[in-house]
Amino acid sequence: MLRVENLSVIESVSVEFTEGLNIITGETGAGKSVFIGALSLVLGARFSRTLFRDPEKKITVEAEFLNSENIPAELAEQFETADGIIIRREIDKTGKNRIFINGRMATVEQLRELTASFCDIHGQHEHQQLLDNTTHMSFIDSLVDSAPKETYAECWSRFSELKSRIAKIKADRQLFLREKDMLEFQLGEIDGLKINLEEDSKIEDRINVLSNLTKIIDNSSKSLQLLRDGEVNAYELITSAASALHGISQYSETINKAADQLAEMTYLLNDVMEQIESVADASDTDPEELDRLVDRKYKLQNLMKKYGPELSDVCAFAEKVSARLKDMEFSDESLSKLEKELGTVGEELKAKADKLNAARRKAADVIENSIIENLNELELKNSVFKVVFEKTEDMDASAGLKAEFHISTNRGFEPGPIQKVASGGEISRVMLAMKEVFAAKDRVQTLVFDEIDTGISGKTAKQVAVKLKKVADARQVIVITHLPVVACAGRKHLHITKSADTELARTEINEIDGDTRLGVLAQMIAGNDTPSAVAQAKEMIEDMKNA
Repeated sequence: MLRVENLSVIESVSVEFTEGLNIITGETGAGKSVFIGALSLVLGARFSRTLFRDPEKKITVEAEFLNSENIPAELAEQFETADGIIIRREIDKTGKNRIFINGRMATVEQLRELTASFCDIHGQHEHQQLLDNTTHMSFIDSLVDSAPKETYAECWSRFSELKSRIAKIKADRQLFLREKDMLEFQLGEIDGLKINLEEDSKIEDRINVLSNLTKIIDNSSKSLQLLRDGEVNAYELITSAASALHGISQYSETINKAADQLAEMTYLLNDVMEQIESVADASDTDPEELDRLVDRKYKLQNLMKKYGPELSDVCAFAEKVSARLKDMEFSDESLSKLEKELGTVGEELKAKADKLNAARRKAADVIENSIIENLNELELKNSVFKVVFEKTEDMDASAGLKAEFHISTNRGFEPGPIQKVASGGEISRVMLAMKEVFAAKDRVQTLVFDEIDTGISGKTAKQVAVKLKKVADARQVIVITHLPVVACAGRKHLHITKSADTELARTEINEIDGDTRLGVLAQMIAGNDTPSAVAQAKEMIEDMKNA
């Protein structure tokens, strides 16, 4: 079903198409091509502002497709296409689009993706699938048994996976080497100082001692003089006082306690004097020690800035780096094993590619012969059709082979790319010849041929009609034609008329059969529906039924 409103000469029409061959006829300028334009809009074509019939009203095109096969799974689920698809596209006077698929809003990109296998429109100036050389190999493959294609695809998948794994390992190795260099530098920088937390925590004190050495020695000597070495010193005075009190301690608990405390003080003075002596003795050191300690302090502070903040944090960081380096092991043996496996799978892939490409070349021979035969029947005699194969530099998903259809429709001329060589008047017949060969395998549900009969007549026209019937056995075909013999072949005949009873011309389309159809066919044959023309129309219809 196709419904169109406010599009060019169409005010409002609705058309039901049937399975098999649908014929559309009508006088020149009646608006037959507008239906092709409407269908193109439903499939996602670009819009031209010149198409508005009434600029104040929106354009609406709507179509229903019953076959929902070959739709991407994600879109099929999103728009619930299992029971059929209704597409509506609305365009307002500003050019704004609104697209609905089964009542749900959609984008133009989604529309194009969803309808990619719905309809193939063939007109003299329309882009056609078979003229796109990137699709040619897929058409050849449609005639090749599935076994060599599937085995190659499976092998290619393994080959590609191995290549990806090897590439990742090599990339990881580069990262590993860069990180390893950095970690080894960091660890070397820390280990080079041989940090001792207990000793290095005292480095500041040692620097202070060495920096004030003279003052420390002087004051230490003075202290020892007062405490122990002087003629009158604190140690002897306290010892004498303690001895005197001990002589009378039995008379008073308080005196006894005081005597004991003085005795303890002598022990404490001994400890103090030992500490003072140790500091004085330690001061007698290597005169270069201070420089070494200051340099070490600077280096330790630098490490703490990088890896601290505390010296203990630096040591913890070194432990982590050391553990990371142990974990970072790269196996050249593993890479070598994968590369060896890749070579083995690569040889297997080449063998499977050779088998697949041999089947393709065999299918190409059948295609060439069948299409040449069809072209001869369509009065494109002396045509040459070739499948030209070209090897790619590297093995790929297409088994290292490209294909392109070449044709020559004139004797003595070398075949060339089909999209460049065939003239406008020949394109539709070439497409029809090719479509017949690929009809059984082609995924497109509906074929539309716009005036496929341009420039032909007589025997050629009948052959075109017969081939259209044959192609329509496998799918829905819609044909716009001026030739009565082609119109007679249709299972359904739609006729377009244009009326001028209003300010704007208006197009209508109606299904015709019986006497009405005979009258239209007679006018196509003789210009009017004379008895002889009607009789000839009847004869042509019967003849096409048996063709």
